[in-house]
Amino acid sequence: MNDNSQIVTVFGGARVPDADRLYAECVHLGRLLGEAGFVVATGGYTGAMEAVLRGASEAGSHTIGYTCATFEAEFQPNRWVAEERKTRVLSTRIQRLAEESDAFVVVYGGLGTLTELALVWNMMLAGELAIKPLVVVGPEWPQVINAIYAVTQMGSSALRLLSLAATPQQAVEQLQALLAG
Repeated sequence: MNDNSQIVTVFGGARVPDADRLYAECVHLGRLLGEAGFVVATGGYTGAMEAVLRGASEAGSHTIGYTCATFEAEFQPNRWVAEERKTRVLSTRIQRLAEESDAFVVVYGGLGTLTELALVWNMMLAGELAIKPLVVVGPEWPQVINAIYAVTQMGSSALRLLSLAATPQQAVEQLQALLAG
């Protein structure tokens, strides 16, 4: 791994079957990130995490799986993890991902994905984490973000930290622009 390579972490659901449209889109996203020269990281397990690392690996990118002892009984790192960075508990895993990543992309997922997004987003808003690109990609996210904004005390300062992308290509283009600027 090149010491100057930027790490892009992708948060996404573990329960995405490999025959699903989202799996194919995540392979494409990983491939685009790898072709753009990024080191690509995920939680290192199944579903979207596997698909992203598969695409990145097939593009020749270094891949990182941030695994957690909490999940050892249920999951093993997927075969596309080139480097495993294991933590003992989930909160430490997310903290480490937040600190070691240069940017984040969030795809469709479940409660874990939403938790990762919310925690990283709030850490940046609170000044606990440097402002880093945070891109949510996919047709579901505008509705989710608008609903959260409508029913919580979230302000416009939080919204300014988030970028919306409709496609993997748009997400990578936004990352490149945000990281270059």
